[in-house]
Amino acid sequence: MALVGGVGCVTGLALGVGLTKAVSSKQEVRPRIVRQESSSDDGELKERSKNHANFSGGGGGGTMVPSKSIYAQSFDRRRFAGGSGVQRTLHSLGHGSALEENSIPSPQPRNGQRSARRRDSALFTQVEHRVTEEKLVIVMVGLPARGKSYISKALLRYLNFLGCTTRLFNAGNLRRDEGKAGINADFFNPNNAAAKAQREAMAMQCLEQLLEFLSEKGNNVGILDATNTTIERRKKVREKVAEYPGMSCIFLESLCTDPSVLQENYRLKLVNDDYKGMDASEATADFENRVQKYEQAYQPLEDVEEGVEMSYIKLIDAGKKLVKHKCQTSARKSLPGHVFKLLHSIHLGARSIFIALVGESENSCLGRLGGDSPLTHIGSQRGPALAKFLNKHEAEELQAAEAAEKDKVEPTLVMCGTLQRHLHTVHHLQMSTPHKKKRTILKFQRLNELCVGGMDGLTLEEVEELYPEEARGMQENKLTYRYPGEGGESYQDLTFRLHENILRLEQLRGSAMVLCDPAVFRVFLAYFRATPLEQIPDLEVPAGIVQFTRTHSGFKEDHIDIPGGGA
Repeated sequence: MALVGGVGCVTGLALGVGLTKAVSSKQEVRPRIVRQESSSDDGELKERSKNHANFSGGGGGGTMVPSKSIYAQSFDRRRFAGGSGVQRTLHSLGHGSALEENSIPSPQPRNGQRSARRRDSALFTQVEHRVTEEKLVIVMVGLPARGKSYISKALLRYLNFLGCTTRLFNAGNLRRDEGKAGINADFFNPNNAAAKAQREAMAMQCLEQLLEFLSEKGNNVGILDATNTTIERRKKVREKVAEYPGMSCIFLESLCTDPSVLQENYRLKLVNDDYKGMDASEATADFENRVQKYEQAYQPLEDVEEGVEMSYIKLIDAGKKLVKHKCQTSARKSLPGHVFKLLHSIHLGARSIFIALVGESENSCLGRLGGDSPLTHIGSQRGPALAKFLNKHEAEELQAAEAAEKDKVEPTLVMCGTLQRHLHTVHHLQMSTPHKKKRTILKFQRLNELCVGGMDGLTLEEVEELYPEEARGMQENKLTYRYPGEGGESYQDLTFRLHENILRLEQLRGSAMVLCDPAVFRVFLAYFRATPLEQIPDLEVPAGIVQFTRTHSGFKEDHIDIPGGGA
């Protein structure tokens, strides 16, 4: 038997609505469905958009049946968040492209049910870092307000996203937890012996917690976020790590002399718990005094310290220059290379990143997985609503910029997939902008929805009936389960596919918007929230726009409601 491309019917089966039997061939083709809808008011649009977003989406946009339905009793419906099918060789626009029989699993009868034939090796994906069990300690170095906390949080997000179980250990948070929040700059005076002893004890306590974490099986990276500005401190850290066999250590120093970056970092730093409720000018004066105290004892990293060759990376002026020393990778030592790759991308500039669903498609309304169906009437209203939002955001950015800087403010970069619903939604964002420059639209195939392979075009009811073993596998292995058939992916595969787009968002100096389907949306949410990979398939997708705004230690998340149907 063969599957028909595009809407993806299984041949020789009566699957319900829209199936007709071909007289002159063995294939059955699901005819394209054209829906006409009357216009709806804003209330209906918002409610419908909310419903669609909270149920998992096939490439057609979203599964319309909530996870609490009767179908969820056998497996979690949210795993069916996939399915453009565009990975397949013969897929074009999604209507009637036939696939060769040997390119997809041939459903075989089994006690009245069917199962997808495939190699066991194609069933699950694997993360290399969980096989090699590499252990790495990253030790931050630098004066206050040099971006150490932001860089630490970026590393936490990125390494967890790669499948490296990573945790951050912040000496400042430990100090505040022990009741020393809000203390003045004198506590950081290098000539204050009692305070220095307390700071050293807390830093080593933080390191002990980190090493205990790394000693557990399955944990890969611990990040020590502290100033570590003296050779004496770094020697203690290095020697302590050396007591644990199999652990390596690299130091990451952030140096910054750019006045504009420092001014912005100082401003962001004043929102932490040390200055809660304090007058802004008083807080600024105290923080600048604290920095001066640290500068008195600061010793930048050197190639050799105390006769030991140091492994380090230096990030200079928020990414303008990057230096590494003795950070080679090997077959079983790849983590330093991943760290360096991220540091090539991140910067400390202020910006916003918006994640939004594309418009609702016909397959989404019908509960069919995959395909490349056009937008519904409600889905067609998504693009104008997004354009209106972006125009307002960009006008506010221009108004806030100083006169001399207005020409440097770029329009929001927009990224989307290549399916019909993406192209029709993004079309409206090209039409107008408050900028003199045109808005740049980048269309990537890798931003298309998770591909469900041989399940393309089926409803969830049909999947449960025809492939009960696959349904059980999806429930048991939500992250690594790979859909059968050519191009079929797992959520783990999807994180690999989106890796370059993640780094592109980190590199951008201005604002950006990503238009995507639910499964891709979940991956971006997980990255910016530093959510463990295993939780990605269960993340709830908001109906509106999610905005991530840069803060001193990462990104702040806000939700914005907009009208129009979301996938």
